Amino acid sequence: MARSSPAPTPAGRATAEARRARILQVAKSHFERFGFRRARIEDIAREAGIAKGAVYLEFESKESLLAAVVEVLFADIGRRWAEEVMPLDSPRERLRATLRFAYRELARDVLFERLVREDPELAVLQSLAKSGDNPRKADAQLEMLRGWLREGIERGEIRADLDLEVVPFVLGSLRFLHYHTALHTGDRISRERLLDGIVDIFIAGLSAPAPTSKKR
Repeated sequence: MARSSPAPTPAGRATAEARRARILQVAKSHFERFGFRRARIEDIAREAGIAKGAVYLEFESKESLLAAVVEVLFADIGRRWAEEVMPLDSPRERLRATLRFAYRELARDVLFERLVREDPELAVLQSLAKSGDNPRKADAQLEMLRGWLREGIERGEIRADLDLEVVPFVLGSLRFLHYHTALHTGDRISRERLLDGIVDIFIAGLSAPAPTSKKR
């Protein structure tokens, strides 16, 4: 009868977690600097101070390594978004803040833009854009946004004639305009100014008209 391998000790788990975190940190730097195609596992391993084989013990391919890097990045962004956006009382301001947050984060972190410009057909990016294999999470996000819209309608902040099925997808499309605005602005206005205008126009289109006072 085969003997099962002993469970890793707490110290061993801590070492493994630290090694994985180090690999992901170095890999992110290499993907940002060189892109997916030119980044090499051996260079990542060398900078991380481990053997190339140790990287493959954690990640079966370069694409799975990239997917892990992006997953960690998305988790960090999600935490910051929740801290910044969710405490806002106004549903309309949550929608405004969501767009502003997305544009700021995409401008701050160069990895996504580098990957999209290098190879928009990259499988890991396609799977992330489709919410991977977790449709329930995507459905929950859509319902949350629709809940904000319904709340805004009840408060008189948001127009009651909106198509609540469509608006969350409009918002999702607008979040990634950061990658395409250079095609439209040239040198006439800054990208930041254009994105501010997009946010303002989007929110103005959602907003219920201000009540008018009746003349006696």
